Amino acid sequence: MITTVSPKGQVTIPEALSARYGFPPGTKLVWLERDGDLVLRPLLSVEQLRGRFQGGALSATLLEERARDRKHEDG
Repeated sequence: MITTVSPKGQVTIPEALSARYGFPPGTKLVWLERDGDLVLRPLLSVEQLRGRFQGGALSATLLEERARDRKHEDG
């Protein structure tokens, strides 16, 4: 699928992808850069995040993300 960036810097998510990944109108999205690619993620509320990082997984996840960031910064 191909989309075009508007003069305002906006893009439209194709309807099929929006439906497949559950992006109803008004969904806030976060753009991430990972290994030279852009990744789109929904911005989750505190309620949606509750319980996701139980059992010490948060530390491991944060360390992995920081290592990726450092690698990207070092180029």
